[in-house]
Amino acid sequence: MMSRAIGIVLGALVWAPLFKGYALANDLARDRDPVVLAGAALSGLLGAEPARVVGFRYQGGWIQFPVQVDERTVVDFSQIYNNPPPYSGFTILTYADASTFTGPDPDATFDADDELVFMAKDAGSIQATVPGPPGTVSGSGLELVVLNPLSATVGYVYLFRSDGSLDPGIGPDPVTYSFFLLPSGLPYKTQYNTQSGPNPENTFVTSANYSVHFSDRWICNETRITSPGATGVDILDRRKALFAPGSCTRSEQTFSNGEGALIVNRQGAVRTLRGYCGANSGPTTYRIHAFYEAREDILTALRVHAIPGIMDFFDYSPDAAGMTYRNDLNPAGVTIDGVPDLVTLGPIGWEMVTGSQGTLVMTGGVDTDISGFSYTSYYQDLSPAGGQCTGDNSEYGASGLRVASNIPNTDPALGAYNILEATRVIAYDGPNQDVAFAQARAMEAQNPLTATVAPYVPTTSVGGPAASAFRLTLGPQPIRSRARVSLTLPEAGALSLRVHDATGRLMAVLADGWWPAGSHDLMWNASGLRNGVYFVRASVAGQGERIASVVRIR
Repeated sequence: MMSRAIGIVLGALVWAPLFKGYALANDLARDRDPVVLAGAALSGLLGAEPARVVGFRYQGGWIQFPVQVDERTVVDFSQIYNNPPPYSGFTILTYADASTFTGPDPDATFDADDELVFMAKDAGSIQATVPGPPGTVSGSGLELVVLNPLSATVGYVYLFRSDGSLDPGIGPDPVTYSFFLLPSGLPYKTQYNTQSGPNPENTFVTSANYSVHFSDRWICNETRITSPGATGVDILDRRKALFAPGSCTRSEQTFSNGEGALIVNRQGAVRTLRGYCGANSGPTTYRIHAFYEAREDILTALRVHAIPGIMDFFDYSPDAAGMTYRNDLNPAGVTIDGVPDLVTLGPIGWEMVTGSQGTLVMTGGVDTDISGFSYTSYYQDLSPAGGQCTGDNSEYGASGLRVASNIPNTDPALGAYNILEATRVIAYDGPNQDVAFAQARAMEAQNPLTATVAPYVPTTSVGGPAASAFRLTLGPQPIRSRARVSLTLPEAGALSLRVHDATGRLMAVLADGWWPAGSHDLMWNASGLRNGVYFVRASVAGQGERIASVVRIR
């Protein structure tokens, strides 16, 4: 069900104390989803110390919530491997990490290629007008209008530079990352052999909604869903990778037994990042996991010579028996029980396994420039099953994506190459969900939240509105065809009043000339605009600039 569009509270807002805590409800209805922004989109914060970038919403008072800056840098694979050529000369923009050979970002400040992330649930439902919160640097604020493209609802987030008295990661981390190299837990750079595996681990990633275990770089061999009501049993045999069913020459096991390295390996205030590279003759093939409280995002970049095909799938454990498997080609579903089922194969968009054990919804995507590229799905429910390359001797609801045709070279080291990258977004949730739930999670994964950014300029003072403040307000919100634009000019001046879309494109000029001091109202006809977020920018020579956002719906 679509949420109603959110309204902006106009006029003076009474100052309230600074509150610290967790999210209140907003109308975005995307509580499990992150908002990820590159530093280039937050130019007002560039050059800040990452530990001094803080986030707030306004809800009758300023409320701080966690934000996380993940520094990124362009790094050569020879550095990631801590090894000279043959990797030298091949680089990626990836997450910096002083605990791995990737190392820290050479630019220690928040720069254009770094990322800032927060959770959509932490956005506020009220647009602030008062001065920034205590502990922040005056004039450093940015106002973010977060848009849910599925419902045209918005939320408001405010980012500031801290004076050093505030912790950007307020509260406990939502995901715990317990990285442990066997046998004794020595630090990664002390023990890890990047030239040859295995490098066995006993690593857990846990949140309130799941627990995932890694026993080596590519080997994830345990998943427990711990959302309310779920049984918490381990439903996973392994996350598997093969060329084709029964083809054991390459697998997640051989990847881990060969050369390879960890790229990023750290826990944060919003998400945990685990990234690694090295897949036999694809030494620069890499995978990055971003673990959130109830969601996991996976990016896999294939970089290898021509291969006959590839499979990326989940093989479940006997404890998954009784769960129902569904995808968008098979919405009625089949029972996972070790007995073969007739399942329609094809280019699926989402998959779900659900039962008393809990629910996983997985949404996949592929980015490639391979001409004529196609993929299909894989499903097998058979116990016992012959030809198992790794894991146990059964395939309980084994399912995922399969490329069944030749894949051309994707390794830049071998000359002309193609790009093939795959994404998987996993939603973790409680037991016995239906098709509508899976469809909703897939739509969310395919339609990420967006944010538009503008400098935050308070329009009221502590204790109420300033008597002669330069003010701009819009209403009623959301607008369907017409909006009232209200201006207060403390002095006469040359007024420019313009409307821009979220990309900055000029959409309308509402005023351009000399206006007297005082309060003014004018009507703006927005009937010709598409749904979305727009910005009204008022500027007066010598008096500054004010920006207000508005949501247009039909």
